[in-house]
Amino acid sequence: MTKRPMAKIHVTALLLAAALVFQGCGNAKSKPLATVDGKVITVGDFEKSVSKMPSYYKNLASERKKDFLDDMINEQLIYKEALRRGINREREVRELLDEAKRKILIAKLMETEVKKSAVSEDKIKEFYELHKADFVTPLKLRASHIMVDTEAEANDILQKLKEGGDFAQLAKQYSKDPSKGRGGDLGYFIKGQLMPEIEEVCFKLQVGQASGIIKTKFGFHIIKLTDKIEPRVVELSEVRDAIEKELKDKAQQRTLDDLVKNLRSKAHIKINDKLLETGSDK
Repeated sequence: MTKRPMAKIHVTALLLAAALVFQGCGNAKSKPLATVDGKVITVGDFEKSVSKMPSYYKNLASERKKDFLDDMINEQLIYKEALRRGINREREVRELLDEAKRKILIAKLMETEVKKSAVSEDKIKEFYELHKADFVTPLKLRASHIMVDTEAEANDILQKLKEGGDFAQLAKQYSKDPSKGRGGDLGYFIKGQLMPEIEEVCFKLQVGQASGIIKTKFGFHIIKLTDKIEPRVVELSEVRDAIEKELKDKAQQRTLDDLVKNLRSKAHIKINDKLLETGSDK
């Protein structure tokens, strides 16, 4: 393994000292962690850089502080070299910097405006009461299914069911449907999720009741209704967060629309529609 330069050993010592300071006094963040050509990197600078990283890299940086500090030092040296070479004065770079600055300022202004769009608990409750009909769960059914190729096979299975045969076992033994491995269980479903011919019969059955033979383009079917969950009004506590998000989104959009409308009313805007139509793609 290549030996690290002596300068890096000194930085390691500084970092180890700083790691202890992190736990200590209130002004620790202002203490110098390293100095690069006279520019100080404080404990606060280090912590701030780490805090901006995604969780995985944040944990990695916390475990390998020395390597991360080295990256900060290298970044500072490369940035200083870029300035020395005058890269910041190149036209393309200036345009990129201006564009980035414009987007940052716009984002910050929008963030400031959006903060004004608070949603009170009373507004959330009012919305819930006004839209209670929208917070009703649909009727849910659960059924099991046997599908065979011929009506004769279906009649034979029906006879076995009448003689006390177990639906799930018969499904595993005879069904051609992929659900046979689950004893024919189709799980829960709501209106509109099954084939119309089968669904129409399902919604007429009582729990525990099996159907007669149902013919579809796929074959001959026998259905057994195994459970039914009646509609219910969802409690406010279950939908509160969704309501708050919807109200916030609408409030924020109104705030931003009002801001733009106000700014456009004060501005002098002139658009060359002819040029826009004929010259925009040339």
